[in-house]
Amino acid sequence: MSRKQRKLNQLFKRRPPSEADLQRGTRQLRRIESLVDCVYALVIVLIVFELPLPADEGLTAVSVSEFLRAHVDAYLPVLIAIVLVVLYWTQNNVLFGNLSRTDDLHTVISLLQIFSLLLYFYTVGLGLDLDNPPSALALQSGAVVLVGLCSLAGWSYASRNRRLLAPEVSAEEIREVRIRMLAEPITALITLVCAGFGRTAWEVAWLSYPLIAWIVKRRVVGDA
Repeated sequence: MSRKQRKLNQLFKRRPPSEADLQRGTRQLRRIESLVDCVYALVIVLIVFELPLPADEGLTAVSVSEFLRAHVDAYLPVLIAIVLVVLYWTQNNVLFGNLSRTDDLHTVISLLQIFSLLLYFYTVGLGLDLDNPPSALALQSGAVVLVGLCSLAGWSYASRNRRLLAPEVSAEEIREVRIRMLAEPITALITLVCAGFGRTAWEVAWLSYPLIAWIVKRRVVGDA
């Protein structure tokens, strides 16, 4: 090996984290957790505020019932959005709960996931404003795929060589979490394809999530 090559290897060699690095990583992880919780809570509130409201202030029970029936198609995409956001928030709690610290790259991945989540909120609002055309539904599915891919990337990076994991996390738990994280992006990919067939096909495709989650769970049990 040449002298130049040895210098390059030393330059790009990853040094072990110092005690100061570990302490900073721990504090940074707590900050990211707080930021993620705030963003998820904000997105849930904003999605609910996207629901249509009647312009008439003098509503009666009959007019409210008529209004709800007339806008029933606007509520299902919002319900799907809320369920997905809650699922990903719960998933983030599991992921972050298995970490002891973070670092710069993992922080970047986590921030990309937050931006993907905000992009999903934007596509939900865009779909409601445009009466959910197939293109807007496809954008929603694509944004969900991005959120899922960021989750997978963050966990894969954190669990590689156990660089950011808490010491009590076992190898079986690492594999189980990675496999369980596949259910949401796989379902989103299915709905992305079905969006081209219309809104009804897209909405029905989301109902495949329990089946996909069951199949993924069986995969975890089968590998155990």
